[in-house]
Amino acid sequence: MKKLIFMLLGFTILGYAETLQYQFPMLENIVYNVHIDGNAGWSSFDEKPVSFKVKADFRLELLNLGESNGLYQIKLTARKSKILINNDVLEDISKSETEISFCIPQVLVQMDKNGKIYKTTTLKKGLINIAPFFNILPAFPGEIKQGSKWVQKIESFNLPSGKVPQLEFTYIYEGKSGDNHRIRFLSNQTIKEITNQQDTEVKITGKNSSDGDIIFDSQKNILKKATGKINLDMNYMFQVPDPDKKGKFIPVPMKTQINLNFSFNKQ
Repeated sequence: MKKLIFMLLGFTILGYAETLQYQFPMLENIVYNVHIDGNAGWSSFDEKPVSFKVKADFRLELLNLGESNGLYQIKLTARKSKILINNDVLEDISKSETEISFCIPQVLVQMDKNGKIYKTTTLKKGLINIAPFFNILPAFPGEIKQGSKWVQKIESFNLPSGKVPQLEFTYIYEGKSGDNHRIRFLSNQTIKEITNQQDTEVKITGKNSSDGDIIFDSQKNILKKATGKINLDMNYMFQVPDPDKKGKFIPVPMKTQINLNFSFNKQ
């Protein structure tokens, strides 16, 4: 969520046309139409594989509440949402102008003028936490020029199907076209991680092959459009203590796949 705020609230164009550097804009409220669709699933050795289709459309409102004690207060609210799981409607308030999504949390973010996030507070809990996926939008490492590349890591987070290890992405500034600036992101990450959860060792292997494009309006200094896909293929091997043999462990495998397309479009 932090990097989403960092990106959505604007960029200023400095120097010649092929140079970008972040700067917090003047007070402004922004609305994005968000679309997510794809498939997800998991399987274990002793259970029937579970898979489902996901489709979500909602309006994401960013309300700039101004400055307090040197920090900007940004409230994110999802409205007009319609969320389907395997074509079953989980939520549909798409015809309402006032209702707030009960699936997607409403949050307050506090950030300084340089885009550093100091605190994120949940104002209204939701059923689905999609915040980690917003982190795929980049935080720029200062001024960049056409052809600039940088690597960004997204810290580990949890999903109902299990832990997602730290993810890594490469970002490339491809320059200006007309009134727009284009950033490409991609990943060809091999995942390898061993963690311990209480008395259970978990070995995670897999692949992150996500990619996408981000477009900025150079005149208004804000994110105009972002499209991409999140492809995660992860294998888990749990070493669980054997209840019948002290000091022995039982291997328990599990597999998780996430293939989601997404788009943000400024309204």
